[in-house]
Amino acid sequence: MTLPGGGRIKVPAGGFRHIAVLRLSSLGDVVLTLPVVHALAAAHPEARISYWVKEEFRDAVRFDPAIAHVRELDRDALRIEDLVSMSAEFEDCDLIVDLHRSLRTRILTARQKAPLVFAPAARVVRERWVHARWTRPAPAPHVTARYAAAVAPLGVVVTGSPRMTAGTEAEAWAREWIAAWRPATATLSPDDDPMWCERRAPIAMCPAAHHATKRWIEAHWLVLHERLTAAGHPLLYFSLDRERRSFPALSAFVEQDARARWCTEPLPRMAALMSHCATAVTCDTGLMHVAAARGLRVVAMFGSTVPELGFAPAGEGHAVLCRHEPCQPCTLHGRAECPKGHFRCMNELAPTIVQAAVEQMLAPRDPVGIAEQP
Repeated sequence: MTLPGGGRIKVPAGGFRHIAVLRLSSLGDVVLTLPVVHALAAAHPEARISYWVKEEFRDAVRFDPAIAHVRELDRDALRIEDLVSMSAEFEDCDLIVDLHRSLRTRILTARQKAPLVFAPAARVVRERWVHARWTRPAPAPHVTARYAAAVAPLGVVVTGSPRMTAGTEAEAWAREWIAAWRPATATLSPDDDPMWCERRAPIAMCPAAHHATKRWIEAHWLVLHERLTAAGHPLLYFSLDRERRSFPALSAFVEQDARARWCTEPLPRMAALMSHCATAVTCDTGLMHVAAARGLRVVAMFGSTVPELGFAPAGEGHAVLCRHEPCQPCTLHGRAECPKGHFRCMNELAPTIVQAAVEQMLAPRDPVGIAEQP
């Protein structure tokens, strides 16, 4: 039995015993499934929940107390016969929740006896945003709402925003790391003493993205760095090591600045360290969702994509900066280069605008909400 939302599935008298949840990739999408996982665990506390994911994204879920087992999809599991062989592991399941609906997950779950539920598709409305904006499509439902619709036939109500667990080792490491580096920043005291200092939580800076058209340009990051440090904010950059090499000037700048550090640790340590930050500045990428799932309010910059595609940071209080150029969005996932050659969506998103959004985040006030730039 398969249901893409709607309808009802009869729940066993004693609840489900073994639930398999599938979301193979990518980092942000995996993080956004966590409210469904937690709702299933709350509704069926005796159930064993297995989570199927590609091995490079396992750390997003493997420390979650609601998940009993993480089944890593091997990098070389590409052949149909490999997937069919793996699918035998579902025979013990009495519920399968497919939050991916890719060719791989369809093969893995084909011909299983357990009830199968999956999220309603949003590809048509998202494709209209990219290829037929003249039809004035409505915004696509946020991906967390689509995931929640998958389990609605079970009577499971999903509430709240994603919350990611980093693990005890990573949490301890982050506490020690931040205690060893907590730069004092010179600011004026009420007595105008120029030597007075205070200790501030750093701002998380996430400049990297897999696709070039999702990245804010390096020159803008350099300007923002200077403006924020001049205002007394220590900065903590996060990325993979190979991504850091895509920002040579910024990396060199951080290396020479005692008020800044760059973290290229494994994901659990990055996530744990983010919880010691005051806010986060990100592009539309996986770390945007990780930062929000660690409780930070996020300043998120959208380039070749737009928040109307359904992937804005989940939760309240975030600032989403998007210029909504006539050619924006030009893609669902990102491109290697701007197809128009001007890259106005990021080039003209000025550092002053981003700095203002950051300062709003740090001020004691009501949630910022969505800010659209002209």
